[in-house]
Amino acid sequence: MIRFQRKSFLFSLALLAFTMTLVMSCSRKEMPVTRETFVMGSKCVISIYGMKEDEAAAIAGTAFHELARIDGLMSNWRDDSELSLLNNGPKNIPIEISEELFEIIERSIYYSGLTEGAFDVTARPLIRLWGFQRKDGELLLEKIPSEESISRTLPYVGSDRVILDRDSLTVTLPAGMQIDLAGIGKGYGVDRCVKILRGAGVNSALVNLSGNMYAIGTPPGREGWLIGIREPHGESGIVGKILMTDEAIATSGNYENFVILGGRKYGHIIDPRTGMTVDHLLSVTVVAPSAIESDALSTGLFVLGPVASRKLSETLPGVRVAFALIDDSFEFMGSSGWKIETD
Repeated sequence: MIRFQRKSFLFSLALLAFTMTLVMSCSRKEMPVTRETFVMGSKCVISIYGMKEDEAAAIAGTAFHELARIDGLMSNWRDDSELSLLNNGPKNIPIEISEELFEIIERSIYYSGLTEGAFDVTARPLIRLWGFQRKDGELLLEKIPSEESISRTLPYVGSDRVILDRDSLTVTLPAGMQIDLAGIGKGYGVDRCVKILRGAGVNSALVNLSGNMYAIGTPPGREGWLIGIREPHGESGIVGKILMTDEAIATSGNYENFVILGGRKYGHIIDPRTGMTVDHLLSVTVVAPSAIESDALSTGLFVLGPVASRKLSETLPGVRVAFALIDDSFEFMGSSGWKIETD
């Protein structure tokens, strides 16, 4: 564990990994082919080296189509998505679903167990109870749920109560329970894009779906992809860079997504075990072998906090975690294993 005090504020910010943007570490001789689109409710940017423009553009287009297909599979905002049909279907009886959706739910429940329920895809009733909404880019919250309403909702949360049958590919949801894959879906989408790119012969690329990123190989003449770390309030620009190769990165935090009611700050991340929002951290950044892992763990470890997460993160192969903790001493924490450039 590495600790930094306020006097080393600039370097401490480099460990926060709030919002990650690509630092284009390319040579003058070769620039990547970059394409972007809006899909899964977010902006997706794919940059590819080592291919002709028309070829790279076609590959990126195929990846974008795959993300649109995934959105039709697991979106909670589309009534016709397979996940919505499952959520709105009958309860307490087995419902047959596609093998793909089954495996995503199965993987989600694995991460729930791994994080002791801190990450839980059945938290949708709590999310709806709190009612966070976004208008013109601003997070809105009309009122704080009462303790009584939270207590009434908690029995409908808990992925350990979801019954999965792999042989029949069925899911049984208890009455009142719904699944929300927002905390893992973008990571899954990034991994699918990476598979498409690699299958098409791409050896150097960066996929960025709303901050869920995966770096394929290395840019020409470089040791890896330099991922820039932005100061949380956008006041200091990029304050540090992380070198990445064939790995994913994701950040969860309340540094931007919060509201203030009654003089208290409420972040948008909810602890599924208590039904309350989490305010003991500023952010958690996870680097992992896959985007689905970094996506799920960034949320789960944010809820767990650094003390409970430290032992877990040390047991996960290829996983690096950085915590930005706000307390009375304004101290920042980061797990070991990070290579940060601050020049």
